[in-house]
Amino acid sequence: MGKIAITNFEGVYEPAEDSWLMANYLPEIKGHVLEIGCGTGIISVHLAHKGAQVTAVDKNPKAVEATRFNSMNNGVKIEVLEGDMFAPVEGRRFGTIVCNPPYLPPSDEKYGDSDLALAVEGGPTGTEFISRFLSDAPEHLEKNGSIYLITSSRMKNLETGWKRQILHQEKFFFERLALERFF
Repeated sequence: MGKIAITNFEGVYEPAEDSWLMANYLPEIKGHVLEIGCGTGIISVHLAHKGAQVTAVDKNPKAVEATRFNSMNNGVKIEVLEGDMFAPVEGRRFGTIVCNPPYLPPSDEKYGDSDLALAVEGGPTGTEFISRFLSDAPEHLEKNGSIYLITSSRMKNLETGWKRQILHQEKFFFERLALERFF
C-alpha cells in the first residue's frame, strides 16, 4: 500500500502535531483495536493500513463521516460508530485502545464550532476527559491489553492508578507532547 491521504472536514479536528506524533510512533499493533475520538480517522487509517482490525468511535457526527470517507479513500475497512466514549461498544473488549484525547484546559481561544472545542478541551484542568476515559477503559480492555494516549505538559497533574510508559515525546514552543502507554 502507498501513502495515506487524509481529507479534512469542516467541524472536525484537523490532524496536528499530536495526531502525527501518535500516527508515526504507535508500535505495530495487530488484532482488535478501538480508537476513541477518531476525528478525521488518521490514527484508525494508519492502524488499519498496518493490519489491525479497527473500530473507531466519535461523538461528533461530522467526525464519523470523515473517518468513513478517509477509510474508504485509503482502501481500508474500519468499523465507525457514533457515540460518547465507550457507549457504542458496550459489552465488547479490545486488545488495544488508542485515543488522542482532548487534553487542554479551557483557553481564551474561541472555537467557532462546539464540536471542535470538545476535541481540544479536556475539562477545567485538561485531565477530566482522560480520567473518565481511564476509569471506564478496563471493562473494554482485554487482559494484558494496552492503552495508548497523547498527554500534554499543559495538563495539570494526571492522577491515575495505571502504570505508564512514555514511548516518544516532542517539545514544541508551547508544550511538550508525549505518546504514553498505559497498562
